[in-house]
Amino acid sequence: MTISKRPLAFWLITGFLILSLILLVMGQTMAIINYDFAVQLGLQESVYEVGQFGVQLNRAFGASDTLIYIPLIIFSIVGLMLKKSWSLFTTAAVMGISSYWATTSVFLLNFLIGIPNYHLQPDTVYWLILSVYIFSGISGLLYLAFKGDQLLS
Repeated sequence: MTISKRPLAFWLITGFLILSLILLVMGQTMAIINYDFAVQLGLQESVYEVGQFGVQLNRAFGASDTLIYIPLIIFSIVGLMLKKSWSLFTTAAVMGISSYWATTSVFLLNFLIGIPNYHLQPDTVYWLILSVYIFSGISGLLYLAFKGDQLLS
């Protein structure tokens, strides 16, 4: 199935990249600029929920996402739109990071239960978002490995 002469996978992957870019800039980049504002947006956890250590851990992930993950997403979007072969590599990197950080977060959320000053109780939305990132990352990597060239046709 194609939409506008591009395979459906192109639009799914590009949509995932664009949505991720928006969420990361608003939640992760904002966390290093104004953490309280990111909390108000609902994209970071409050100091009450995760403690001071958790806030600084979130800010560290925000800095890494801002320096590495976000530029890779931007390169991937631009490269895919321009049908550049290198975009398959940057998109694969994004998919790997996406599944890795979501999987790390799932384990972190489970391992932190009962730790002093940690009170976060993730709701269904948390688990849904993490599941979407794990699924999208892994399925995106598999698609790129076996049919990635079709994104550029």
